[in-house]
Amino acid sequence: MSKNMMIGYGVGFLVLTVFGVYYYQDVLFSPKKPAVAVVEQTVERTFNIDGMYCEGCPTKVQKSVAKIPGVVAVTVDATSKEMVVQYDVNNENVQKTLAVVKELGYTPGLKSKSGKLQVLDFNVTFK
Repeated sequence: MSKNMMIGYGVGFLVLTVFGVYYYQDVLFSPKKPAVAVVEQTVERTFNIDGMYCEGCPTKVQKSVAKIPGVVAVTVDATSKEMVVQYDVNNENVQKTLAVVKELGYTPGLKSKSGKLQVLDFNVTFK
């Protein structure tokens, strides 16, 4: 009887092992991720956006600007009517950002470090 029990335990062990390997195969066989995240070098630009009047406007602008190549992060504040965009240093695309915001129906402007607006496109008017 003890021999039958040992065979039963052995078969059970094998079945559970095979099931466990199958169930956790993504964890067991996936390449290891680095423990420390790689920090990208970014440059931050601040924009004024005129024409945001509802609660959905900042979300709409944020989602559209986030799709631009080189954009790492976007935050839009409806109360101050400002947008802060972090770009990859090697792929900064301010003109495309201004164009995307303008296509959405808003009036964008780029602020300098001093807080004054910079005119990059003379077809854009600021109030």
